[in-house]
Amino acid sequence: MRTLKSADLITGSLLAFLGAATLVAGRGIKGMAGESLDPRTLPSLVGWGLLAIGAGIVVLALRYQGDPVLVQWPDWGGRRRIAVAFASLVFYMGLMDPLGFPIGTALFVSGLSWYLGHYRVWASLLLGVITAAVVHFVFIEFLGLGFPLGPLELLY
Repeated sequence: MRTLKSADLITGSLLAFLGAATLVAGRGIKGMAGESLDPRTLPSLVGWGLLAIGAGIVVLALRYQGDPVLVQWPDWGGRRRIAVAFASLVFYMGLMDPLGFPIGTALFVSGLSWYLGHYRVWASLLLGVITAAVVHFVFIEFLGLGFPLGPLELLY
């Protein structure tokens, strides 16, 4: 039976596993001299966060004592939206090196907000540019992380 409890157990377990895998993979990142922040910091924070959230979801699911809550699975349109979001994420990761983090983020956010949110093109583009600017400032300028800049590297 497709219940909320079983969905929460699976989701929580997958998130906890992803967090643990992120922590293990993050230990293999080598630091470079002169960086203001250890490159393992962000993956470690994300890994611990995923592990904690996943474990919390599992604990809440195990403690639930009420009547089973049936889960409505996505119809064909919902599955298509999930597939487009996943394909966009894969495309985003592939564009990270050639286009750089800020430009790739702008395209990713603009495309998904337009497709999933049905916003006007100008609003999606504006959201993508604002998101890219904030992400660039926080991760590259403020934290000093070494994400690829792509063509923007010519400006530095």
